[in-house]
Amino acid sequence: MSTISFIVFEDGERYPMLVDEDGFPDFWVTLFVTAKLRPGHKASSIENTMRDILHLKLWEKIENRNLVAEFTNGQIISADDIELIRDHCLLNTRDLKKELKFTQTPNVASISAYYPTAKRKAQRVSWTHYGNRLSHIASYLSFIGEIALKSHREARKLRPELKKMDRLLRAQRDKVQRKSRGASASDFKAPSPEIFVKFLKMVAEDSPDNPYKNPLIRQRNALMFDVLDRTGIRSGELLGLHIEDIDFNQFTITVERRHDLKYDPRSRQPVQKTNGRTMGLHSELIQRLKDYIFYVRASIPGANKHPFVFVTHKKGKYQGRPISDSSFRNRILKPATEAFPDMFDEVRRHGFRHNFNYRISKRIDAHNAWVRANPKQAEKEGKEIYTEKHSEQILMDLNGWSSASSAAPYQLRYIKEKAEQFMREDQEEQARILRKRRTR
Repeated sequence: MSTISFIVFEDGERYPMLVDEDGFPDFWVTLFVTAKLRPGHKASSIENTMRDILHLKLWEKIENRNLVAEFTNGQIISADDIELIRDHCLLNTRDLKKELKFTQTPNVASISAYYPTAKRKAQRVSWTHYGNRLSHIASYLSFIGEIALKSHREARKLRPELKKMDRLLRAQRDKVQRKSRGASASDFKAPSPEIFVKFLKMVAEDSPDNPYKNPLIRQRNALMFDVLDRTGIRSGELLGLHIEDIDFNQFTITVERRHDLKYDPRSRQPVQKTNGRTMGLHSELIQRLKDYIFYVRASIPGANKHPFVFVTHKKGKYQGRPISDSSFRNRILKPATEAFPDMFDEVRRHGFRHNFNYRISKRIDAHNAWVRANPKQAEKEGKEIYTEKHSEQILMDLNGWSSASSAAPYQLRYIKEKAEQFMREDQEEQARILRKRRTR
């Protein structure tokens, strides 16, 4: 199966490429990326689109199809095929491969023999992921179809069919987008705040359950998880932190947008997806960062060649280099979640950001409740009620969002909790009224 590889140009630009087992780039995907995506998209966005195309190629492999060859022969994808692709796009790629026992051999059985099992067991992606996946696949198929048809003698006749195919694919996406206005069950699948408390306790430096053996790695990893928990920054922002981003005197940490850095040795550069911002940190966390940078990091060979805060400790050619995204996922987070899989199996990097925003929303509510209960003291201390607009502005500032609508996915748990609270209070009130009527 093809994989995604990155080329780093002299100016620091990261260029994703889809390459086969022998390292040769996929012609059609490379053409699509160069012509359509590269002019206006960052490397991370291009990579996400390529992963969706890889999901389509998995469908081709399973069904023993070659869509480029079919386009060249004047065969446009049928409505039945679109439904198959739609159902395929609903499923998680990794789970699908596992359930279908997919192998890289030419003798691949038809998906129809396995899909009943896959549909029962393979996890489904979120509605948003599904919609984006269909959009990317529709764009890719329309592009290669248009190019492939140029040499066909009936190209003028077939182009309307190609446009119809594009509309049908996007129609599936649009239906999903309309459904997704309501919250799905997966929206609330993130672990509860209590799980994160237990997780942070488990990865603490002095915890007997800490899965990391090396004391210095324990110190580094516990610090990384605590920064994620207390600031709500993304893992890419954490891995992209520079030493200069930490102000040890003002007790602040700054997230800066730095794309296409020439001096970042990582082919997949962790980048910021939101606006830059500065956040205050507790003096205890600032001191721990200072200790790690000046006493631990400074002792790691090669760490002085770049400004990134968190570095690889393990001896070898990567020692001292900034931690990559894959290393964070597989060598730092994964061992921790697998230590107690029944409890931490659903802990993900982005879950820390959701948990952070949940806590902020709870704190805003607690602040407003105190102001209402203590109006004189609040006036004396200059504390006021945070309106909905103020609350949105707080979340936007802390998260680097340019629009309040970005907060919606992060407030689903809190909103659902409030809705259930109001419903319980209403039921209790109705029960009280009913009891009062019965006693008359």
